[in-house]
This record gives sequence, C-alpha cells and structure tokens, in this order.
Amino acid sequence: MTEKGYIKYLMAMAGLGGLLYGIDVGAIASALPYIKALNYFTDAKLSTVVGAVLFGSVIGSLPAGVFAEWLGRRKAILIGSVVFLVSIPMIVLSDGAYGMMVAGRFVQGASAGLLGVVIPMYLAECLPPESRGKGTGLFQLFLTIGLVFMALVGVGVTKFFGAADAEAVSLATKAVAWKTVFWLSAIPGVIFFFGIFGLKESPTWLKRRADKAAGVVESKKEDSTVVKDSLFQKKYIYPFCLAVIVLACTQATGINSVLNYSVDIFNKSGLPGIVGNYADTAIKIVNLVMTVLAVSLVDRKGRTFLLKMGTLGIIVGLSGVGANFFLIEHGICAPSQITGWATAISFMVFIGFYASGPGVCVWLALSELMPARIRANGMAIALLINQGVSTTIASLFYPWVDKVGYAWVFFTLAFFTVIYFITAAFFMPETKGRTLEEIEEFFK
Repeated sequence: MTEKGYIKYLMAMAGLGGLLYGIDVGAIASALPYIKALNYFTDAKLSTVVGAVLFGSVIGSLPAGVFAEWLGRRKAILIGSVVFLVSIPMIVLSDGAYGMMVAGRFVQGASAGLLGVVIPMYLAECLPPESRGKGTGLFQLFLTIGLVFMALVGVGVTKFFGAADAEAVSLATKAVAWKTVFWLSAIPGVIFFFGIFGLKESPTWLKRRADKAAGVVESKKEDSTVVKDSLFQKKYIYPFCLAVIVLACTQATGINSVLNYSVDIFNKSGLPGIVGNYADTAIKIVNLVMTVLAVSLVDRKGRTFLLKMGTLGIIVGLSGVGANFFLIEHGICAPSQITGWATAISFMVFIGFYASGPGVCVWLALSELMPARIRANGMAIALLINQGVSTTIASLFYPWVDKVGYAWVFFTLAFFTVIYFITAAFFMPETKGRTLEEIEEFFK
C-alpha cells in the first residue's frame, strides 16, 4: 500500500472508531421509547440506564493514557473495539434486568472513553499538519454518521415493529424491537475490529519507546546540574487547563446527554410516535451535513473561528428550545405539531452549529493543545472531566426536568455555552497549520 493509500485507510479506520462512539451515544435514543413503554424501570432508573454509558466513558478514559503509553496506540484501539463488542450481548441478554443492563451500558461507555482518548491522539501523531484538522475531523464526522445510522435504525425498527406508544403493539414485540436496535449496532463494531489489524503503530510512540530503551530522559542541564523538566510550568498547565475547560463546556451544552433523550423530548413538545423519530433523524442528518462542512473549513478558517461561530449558534438554538417549553409549561399554548416542530427546528440550529464548531474542534483542541510529555495522561484526564460533566447531566436529566421543567434546563445549558464562547474568543490560540512541536513552543 502506498503512503497516500495508507493515510486514506488510516482516516477510514479512525472514522469507524468515531462511528462506534456515535453508536454508543445514539443507540439508546432509538431504544428508549420501547424500554420506557415496557415499564421496566422508574424514571430515575431510566436516567441511570441512559447515563451509565457516559459514566462508563468516564471510567474507560482513566486507563486510556496508561494503555496508550504501555501497549501503544494501536493495541489500545484494539482493546476499545473488543470492549464494545462485549457490551452488546450484555445489554440485549439483560432482558430488562436492571443491574445487567446498567452493566452492559457501562461497558459500552468504557469503549467510547478509551477510543475517544486514543484515536484523536493517534491521528494527531500520524498525520501531517496540513491534513491534521481534516483527519481528526473525520472522527467527529463518522461520529455523526453513527448517530444518523442509529436514528435510521430507530425509524426502521419503528416501521417494522410499530411505534412504542401504540397500544396495538404487544409488550413482547416491543421487547424484540429495542433488542434489535442494539444487535444492529454491533455490525460496524465487527468491521472496525478486523480493520485495526491493518494499522501501523504511531511513530511518536515508537520514538518515545526507543528513547526510553536508550536511556534518554527528558531533562535539561543547568549550571552542570541535571534538572528535571517540571510538569508545574505554564507550558504544561495552561494548555492542559484550556483543554479541560473546552471539553467540559462542550458537554455542558448538553450535546451527548440531550441527544439520548431527543425522541422523548420531541414527543413531550407535541410530536407523537414515529414523528418524533423522524425529527430525531432530521437533526442527526443536519449534524452530519454541518460536520462535513466543518471538516472542509477547519484547516482553512481555523479552530477559533469555528468555535466562536459554533458557540453563538448553540446559544440561539438552546434558547429557542427553552422558549418553546416555557410557552408549553406556563400554559400559554398546548403541545401540538406546531410547538413540536418549533422545538425540532431549534434543536436543528443547536445541533447544526455544534457540528460546525465544537463538534470538530473539540477533538483537535484535545490532541493539539497537550504537549508531548503529558499528551497521553493529560488527554485521559481532560476526557475524564468531559465525560463526568456529560454523565452528570444525563443521569440527572429526568429528575432535573421534574424539579425545574424543560425550559429552565435548556436555558441553563445556554448559559454554560456563553462561558464556552468567552473561552474560545479570548483565551484559545489558533493552531491551524502549526506542527505539534510549534504549538508546544508557543506555550513556552
């Protein structure tokens, strides 16, 4: 295989990793209406089932840096794919047993946490600067394809088995329906597993391993004394804190958490049955289209431009959803097709601007900002905080809504995005076209 051909293969495989990440997030949205209709769990337990995948992602991201440094990036990615494949039968065979379903969702999330750390790192280390933005953007692009794939699976399952809220559909049929959603999600995982064997190891990791074998220590000589390069320096702390804030604010928009509940939210706002699935598919197609646009722009317009534009649009979209529910919850208007589609359109604005800004740039920020010495563990810690925020929102979503209503939930998420905009506008350096070494030098 030629070098150019291998880079295409590398991008395709990294994209499939993003696809699995999207499936981890999107599968429950299609299955949730059926699981809810079966009355397996209370709303609080349902929130835990939804949030378990995000909590698993938190835990999965913890050893990701250690695995990536110890075993290499390629083997760490392989472990992530195996964990994903193990999770599917755990979920399906739970048959509504709360403990096993939560455990299966947790394991599924662990694969997302591991892949979410290692794949962007692997791409940043393997791709040249001029294509790093586009290549890393493919991870997010395929993540959105994974969301669309699961939304289409939801539509297909609903058409084949019947809507979750249809009384004519038996409980046994509804049970088969949600299990079918998860079985179909395993297909890309099998393709990804076998494709990993064609990948090469990261040259950065191979060099670091060779340096360690040769006894090379990162240090500097000063007055004839060897002084270790302290981690508590601005060149390490500033980019690390910046990456943490960007990742935490990304999840504070509610993106992963809210997408898990999208069909149910549309039903609550006035779109009945399968119409909610159609709206869910529509927003995920918008997500896909805008991600394609962002991938084409990220190496031309730069990261900070897309982040500023994207966060402003997110604020508008979230505020629109909040305003629609404010009208419904205060009795100004009743839920209807009009309020339902108004909510869906506001969601499209939210998702579209997320995809065109943070969706692509967040993975770049994670992989580009971290200096080489702390990249593996720094990325793991940053993603841990990222997924911690996501898990908290997802796990407490229904209780939060019960306490304050949908309107104030979405208004609060819009407020968090204002903080995100300020960070992107005033504190983020532009990394477009710079090598990883040049970016690290900037922070010195």
